[in-house]
Amino acid sequence: MKTLYMPLAILALTACTNQPISEPKEISKEQMAASQPLKNNEIKELNWNKWVSKYDKGRRSNTGWLSLAGLYWLNPGTNTIGSAKDNDHQLPKGMPLHLGKIEVNKDKITLINFSENTLVEGKNITNQLLEVNKTEVSFKNFTFYIIKREKNFAIRLQDAQSPKIAKFLGTKFYPYANEAAVSAKLIKNKKPKKLNISTVYGTIREADSAGILEFQYKGKKLHLEAVSYGKDSPMTLMFVDETGQETTYGAGRYLEVEWPKNGDTTIVDFNYAYNPPCAITSFATCPLPPRQNRLDVAIEAGELFDGH
Repeated sequence: MKTLYMPLAILALTACTNQPISEPKEISKEQMAASQPLKNNEIKELNWNKWVSKYDKGRRSNTGWLSLAGLYWLNPGTNTIGSAKDNDHQLPKGMPLHLGKIEVNKDKITLINFSENTLVEGKNITNQLLEVNKTEVSFKNFTFYIIKREKNFAIRLQDAQSPKIAKFLGTKFYPYANEAAVSAKLIKNKKPKKLNISTVYGTIREADSAGILEFQYKGKKLHLEAVSYGKDSPMTLMFVDETGQETTYGAGRYLEVEWPKNGDTTIVDFNYAYNPPCAITSFATCPLPPRQNRLDVAIEAGELFDGH
């Protein structure tokens, strides 16, 4: 029997006036479902969908990873930059032939600007100290700033009109899976520990270990060592699993995990596992999963990769 809905106020009015009323409307299953409180798993999936949408938007941003147009490692001393071939670092076509030079003196980085149309923090400045990850140098749709990795400095160049942004087809994820969110115990290190992390550009990076996360997945007891960037930031997992040669990025994926709030237990939700930026650009400086974070199980959750 179909369920009918007739507001009590209308029934009361009809009883008093004895006037005819219009035929009551049926409520669809979708409307009925929408009127019911969401279950916990539905809330989790809804939040995940919002996160995926935000993540995808970030990938498409004209300042995101797809906008990277160059990575130039600086040498000690003088480094000439520009689009002409006679520069130490040849910038893309469309930039000034001889933009200027960058002086590297230990941790002091100075730009000598030859181009009137090249701006430092929006101003035409001919001589400027460049702060790492802060001072922006711009020319039309191009922007660059200085990054530091280990003991080396580099120019990170962005192009807000990069064709890679327009060609991007969007991110792809496994469907949300409730079983991919597991309870994990954080086994802390008895004393501070450093991890030696390899990078895609052939160096070794030191990172603080947060400890070992122990959990059950598909009937197996597994362990992953997390990286700590301080108590104000989530722990970071870098891992490789058996999906890496088929459906996910072979070099590994990343995942943020909240520190335990009470006791030593937290949640590892692999639905939020994402690809490192080096999966979509050759100009990233990604760290790689440590050997102990290679799992002999397929984690069928998180971001997919179709570049195999």
